[in-house]
Amino acid sequence: MKIGTIGTGVIVDRMIQAVNMTNNMSIEAVYSRSEKKAHEFAKKHDVKKHYWNLDDMLNDPDIDSIYVASPNSLHYSQSKKAILAKKNVINEKPFTPTLKECNELFELAKENNVFIFEAITTIHLPNYALVKEHLKDCGELKFVQCNFSQYSSRYGKYKNHEQTNAFDPAFNGGALMDINVYCIHFVTGIFGKPESVSYIANRGYNGIDTSGILIMRYPGFIATCVGAKDSSSENHVYIQGDQGTIRVFGSSCGVCSHVEFIPPKKDMIGKKDVS
Repeated sequence: MKIGTIGTGVIVDRMIQAVNMTNNMSIEAVYSRSEKKAHEFAKKHDVKKHYWNLDDMLNDPDIDSIYVASPNSLHYSQSKKAILAKKNVINEKPFTPTLKECNELFELAKENNVFIFEAITTIHLPNYALVKEHLKDCGELKFVQCNFSQYSSRYGKYKNHEQTNAFDPAFNGGALMDINVYCIHFVTGIFGKPESVSYIANRGYNGIDTSGILIMRYPGFIATCVGAKDSSSENHVYIQGDQGTIRVFGSSCGVCSHVEFIPPKKDMIGKKDVS
């Protein structure tokens, strides 16, 4: 796989580092709308080619795949361009802002005989597979709670009305798109499509959701997904059943670093908890 990258953020740094540790993959070129940024980013990662015209990179015969890590609002248009140029696409989360755009990209990929997928880690994690394997140990499910709350380094600017992409509705920013998407992947990757969905958000001065709770109802149980960019807490997942609880902790649900099974506790009123 010979990759051209779109974007110069931290996530692209990590992507390039991962590719450099992987066989049969290489970074052939980087792209930024700014010639100066493109040049500096290529130099930083010792990449031979850099582009500031996207069409030029998409026409590069040495590249067969494009990694899209631009602002959320550009994922659809840039992925579509790459597909029409007969390139495979690794599209960062959130995949697209709308279902219509998502379906169109998949159809175009089929028509052009290329692959497209979302760069989401959850479904590939060993501990995520472990959660699925032991789900039956929880018995009859009652609640699923996910919380991914991480105070954004850009929130201070936002509070001073200095708008950045992360808190700009025009760029499809906000907590649901940027951070709660990991919780959604965790839940739907196990339980599929819910019967109903509702979202309650804390909204900033421009209407963007700085934090919020997504409530998904499934047959017999409720799943809640909390995502926050305006505050932080311990990130966790609890899958509660009448026979026990699976706890995912130590990191976000996009990493799943630790998993444990907790037997059900009986009535503890007036008793000392020695667990």
